[in-house]
Amino acid sequence: MSFSPPDLLVVTGMQREAQIAAGDGVMTVCSGGSRSILSQWLAGVEPPRGGVLSFGLAGGLAPDLRSGDLVLASHVFEQSERHDVHNDWHGAILSASQDTMRVRYGAMTGHDAVVARAADKAALHANSGALAVDMESHIAALYARKHGLPFAIIRVVSDPVTRSLPPLASNALKPDGNIDMSKVLKGVMRNPGQLPALIAAGFDSGRAFASLRRVRSLLGPLFGLRLPHL
Repeated sequence: MSFSPPDLLVVTGMQREAQIAAGDGVMTVCSGGSRSILSQWLAGVEPPRGGVLSFGLAGGLAPDLRSGDLVLASHVFEQSERHDVHNDWHGAILSASQDTMRVRYGAMTGHDAVVARAADKAALHANSGALAVDMESHIAALYARKHGLPFAIIRVVSDPVTRSLPPLASNALKPDGNIDMSKVLKGVMRNPGQLPALIAAGFDSGRAFASLRRVRSLLGPLFGLRLPHL
């Protein structure tokens, strides 16, 4: 039995993000917070027929962004390398979401590790001008460029720039993208002082996931992507 490639490849960091993105014509790939894992997955994935989307949570860098705000990236950069999004696709996303959600448009930056400290996020914004940071968009962009595919980024701010994440957040994901609750609980037991920051992060992520679900429902099966064969 032969299988046709999906219409859309969605790249996420967490299984919960992938579950929101899933649907007909959509294949999801989850990094588990690891560049090497994501790169290995993408190396074995047949290119989709339509496009590549980076979808999920992000860390806020701009001071006016709060948890739950939608960031539609004009481009993502890693150090000096810049990857632009597909203008027509981005326009369809913007027109469907801007009247019902708080939306910002601008640059994203990609990092291979969690940017947890508020001071580091503020410095990253000051140095780069980026609105937000995530760990997958720059890698997804490389894949899209390699295969000549349209690329877009839909990210929702979880932790705003004023909020530092607890140290345990830096490695709280399992390789499959699920939360390692055992590691989280052990981290809190070793350092109970992390608990207030962990609770605050939980409220932030709750608002962010609600926005992710909302934008998913607004954009339809393929997130606003128009395909010639459909």
